[in-house]
Amino acid sequence: MIAVIGGANMDIGGFPSGLCAMGDSNPGRIRMSAGGVGRNIACALARLGVETQLVTALGGDAFAEALRRDCEACGVGLEHALTFPDAASSAYLFISDPSGDMRLAVNDMAICERLTPEALSDKLAALNGMDAVVLDANLPEATLRYLAGRLTVPLIADAVSAAKVRRLKPILPRLWALKPNALEAAALTELPVGDDAAVASAARRLHALGLPRAFITLGERGACCMDRGETHFLPAPSVRMVNATGAGDAFTAAIAWAFLRGFDARQTCAAGLAAAAIAVESEATVSPDLTEAALLQRMRSAC
Repeated sequence: MIAVIGGANMDIGGFPSGLCAMGDSNPGRIRMSAGGVGRNIACALARLGVETQLVTALGGDAFAEALRRDCEACGVGLEHALTFPDAASSAYLFISDPSGDMRLAVNDMAICERLTPEALSDKLAALNGMDAVVLDANLPEATLRYLAGRLTVPLIADAVSAAKVRRLKPILPRLWALKPNALEAAALTELPVGDDAAVASAARRLHALGLPRAFITLGERGACCMDRGETHFLPAPSVRMVNATGAGDAFTAAIAWAFLRGFDARQTCAAGLAAAAIAVESEATVSPDLTEAALLQRMRSAC
């Protein structure tokens, strides 16, 4: 069983019919669905057949009820989630361009600050009974330090954003693996990340900071996997881009899935790329096509 500790929110997505004109009203479609890095990773893990618990913060509003129904439908447990009746649940508003890439977004995730060490102290015994725990960097830095110091199981972390990944720097030696993109790796290492040589340098810098493994995603270029200082680059599969939102979360879920299967770093990176490819081909934040069988088939096709 894996526990995911992090954010769960309602995603409100706008999909313009043509080119997105900033400062103007754009014809298109609006879609609302459950999201959040923690929730997305948990739901993707459940789709991959992994028993999963989501430890998150829910408000006292209609969004919280929708998130509970969503997790139940996905097969994600909320036994250890926390409810704050006086707070608003997290929400994420984004606009996509015609290619499916996110053009602009606003997130309201203040409730994540309620996931304090004090709030999570009585969850430690349950968390230490898991096979692994996934952390997302939406958690306050004090909470990340607290969990890293008290959890004894392997920890996998998702960087979330270039601004928030810095919260993970003090706990890098405690992580089993970290999944940043190029911008997040640059923010964490304070090194420019451009061509493959620069990416490899950043990966080795992460190892020097104490991180044993990193999977740096590079969009259409694929990903760089670093295992104890050694780096390898894997190409991205060919995809039909529909919606890029949630691709990184699917990659992180695949890392945790691969950990349970005992995969090495290259196999784990291949699994992440395959999961991300399945994710971007769906309008949903977590693709309904993401299954263990589909993931293994996509991995075989890439070989």
